[in-house]
Amino acid sequence: MDTRSDEPRRALVALEMMLSGDYVTPTLNGERYFNKPPLYNWIIIASYRLFGNYSSFALRFPMAISLLLFGLTIFGVVRRYMPVPRERAFLVAFVAAMMVLTNGRVLLYDTLLGLIDITFSWLTYSAMMLVFHFDRRRNYWALFLTTYCLTALGFLMKGLPSVVFQGLTLTSWFLYTRQFRRLGHPAHFAGIGLFLLLTGSYYVAYFTRNHIPFTDVAAVLFDESAKRTVVKFGIVETLLHLLTFPFEFLYHFAPYTLLLVLLFRKGLVRTLRAEPFVAFNALVFIVNVLIYWSSPQVYARYLIGLLAPLFTLLAYLYYEQTNKNDRARWWVEQIWLGMALIVTVGCWVALWLPQTRPITGLVWKTALTFTLLSFNTYWLWRAVDNRLGRMLLVMVSVRIGMNLLVLPGRLASREYYKAESERIARRSLGKPLYAYRQTVGSTGATDVNSFHIAALRNEILRKTDQKRPDAYYIADSLDLAGQRYVVIDTLRLFDRHPASLVRFP
Repeated sequence: MDTRSDEPRRALVALEMMLSGDYVTPTLNGERYFNKPPLYNWIIIASYRLFGNYSSFALRFPMAISLLLFGLTIFGVVRRYMPVPRERAFLVAFVAAMMVLTNGRVLLYDTLLGLIDITFSWLTYSAMMLVFHFDRRRNYWALFLTTYCLTALGFLMKGLPSVVFQGLTLTSWFLYTRQFRRLGHPAHFAGIGLFLLLTGSYYVAYFTRNHIPFTDVAAVLFDESAKRTVVKFGIVETLLHLLTFPFEFLYHFAPYTLLLVLLFRKGLVRTLRAEPFVAFNALVFIVNVLIYWSSPQVYARYLIGLLAPLFTLLAYLYYEQTNKNDRARWWVEQIWLGMALIVTVGCWVALWLPQTRPITGLVWKTALTFTLLSFNTYWLWRAVDNRLGRMLLVMVSVRIGMNLLVLPGRLASREYYKAESERIARRSLGKPLYAYRQTVGSTGATDVNSFHIAALRNEILRKTDQKRPDAYYIADSLDLAGQRYVVIDTLRLFDRHPASLVRFP
């Protein structure tokens, strides 16, 4: 389980629902957790039950399935609607899907974690494409009912962003196609009603079980979205973000984002307007990415759902609007070659890095990585007509090398916190165990410790400021200041934060 992400929190909330038997009320260390609705927790719980354990594999399995379905959805939609001959449509669709799955951010980070974002991105993209699909068929009942159903699932997974995506996609497309009156179609109100029925059913169940004000939940859901905007950060940080966002976007989703230079060409607007499907992808990307461009606190994983329409557009421009003699395309391909060469030669650094030197079989693993990268880099150099397709293989080779040379070192760090937590859990078996005051759970950093302790003891590690002489407590020096206590054991909470297992006389 990754200690430097939200993955432990997703794991812990799902685990606590199972331990409490309350599948309506998400909690964190026994306290109500409002930040995310429960749908993805239920998906993780289903995976836990499927595999019969709380392993990292079970936690990440839903992400892996969603990633596969996301890629297949992109391929199916693009192949069907790409305005080129069948053989070319297959190529563009395959490459567009693989660009989403193998860009730097997704391939080297998000596919390693059991987070919400891949599944949410798949739902978001599917809802967007159904707008185009059913609009072409003039089937507005199907359009509004299916997209609002997916929007409701997205809301129950991540809250308000799904509503924003739906609203911007519908409004922009119907304005662009001069069908704004469609927003007043009876099917639209039926779709909204379906959305309210699906989301409202959950919240009726929630407030029936939890007698708290509606505003307690609504305020947190709103704050989860508003806290990343100018409302929270002010005009100066927002202006700075407006300047830096394009460069951050290029970095996170490289190497394919270098193809954005293909957008700076004469007659681009005319080219896009000539093909409705291409225009739709360009439009939904532009109107939805503006939300993140104007929001100072944005994590790259939030943008994954918008990569598919963007990379569809870029793949179309690469294969259908340029050739090997296009100067912008040629420069991008030379940069790809340079990057591939640097990574190929640079993999040998693993033999000297302290993090990788303890890896068993380091020499042959490095040699294998070098061989794969060398072969695909050579192929990239030779394949002048389709270097984008060959770059996909280079990125797959990079991921194989990462699996061999990087992940074993990360595992050692994660196992340290698992071992620390489970040792304390075993030491306290037979006694009530609590997290004292703010030692655990106040920042989210200690979710990984709480998860391993709760999983081994098969009970929620609850927070308290009450003292019982028959119980054990996990506490740090700050929360123990001025207290009389007996130290039973010591431990390190993430990240190397010293704490103690104590009891109070």
